Formats: sequence, structure tokens, C-alpha cells
Amino acid sequence: MRKMITSILNQDDEIEVMNTAVNGKDALDILKLSIPDIITCDVEMPIMDGVTTVKEIRKINKKIPIIMYSMLTTKSASVTMDAMAAGATDYITKPANVSSVLEGFEKLRNELVPKIKGLVKYCG
Repeated sequence: MRKMITSILNQDDEIEVMNTAVNGKDALDILKLSIPDIITCDVEMPIMDGVTTVKEIRKINKKIPIIMYSMLTTKSASVTMDAMAAGATDYITKPANVSSVLEGFEKLRNELVPKIKGLVKYCG
């Protein structure tokens, strides 16, 4: 998922991916070195889950927009709402029930890119 999102964002001339993290702890380490305009974060990550990561990011920076992404399941929806309560700004769902990788890619791009641009413009 991280690679797909990075690929989608790198295709847009107005967006630059500064860093990617393999887990929440890694994201916090990166955040200590540089502050991006926005963060995307998976609800389900190894070592430090998305909700805990959002809580820790908010201790460092209360204003940076954070977009969560998760599967469209009851459990993931509940965890996503926990992340929103912890300080996430918005969320998207991972593509499901798509007939091809390309369709999933386009679905994700059409949801994520406008949210990023809108939040960066609004919060920046």
C-alpha cells in the first residue's frame, strides 16, 4: 500500500513525497528530522499502530494534516474512527472489490490526491 500511494503521489507535479516510513515508530523518527505539509498513515502497521502513531504525532505537531487509510471493514472502520478521535484530519478507504490493480490505483488516486491538495491549501 505504501508503494502504491507513493507511486500515485509521485505522478502529480504538485505533490512531492518527502519520506516514507515502514511503521509508526519510523514515521515519528522521520518527523523529528523534517516536518512535511501532510502525512498519510495506515491504520494497521507493525510495531506502532495508526491510532498510537496519530496520538504521538499530535504530541509533536498539533496542526499537520493526517489522512488515515484503512480497509472497508467493521473493525477497520472502528479503528479509523478512533484515529479520527485521536487527531487524524480525514481518511480514505483502501480499494476493495475492484476488477484490476489499475482500477484500484485510479480509485485511490481520485480520492487521495484531491484530499491532499485541499488539506494542504486549507491548512498551509
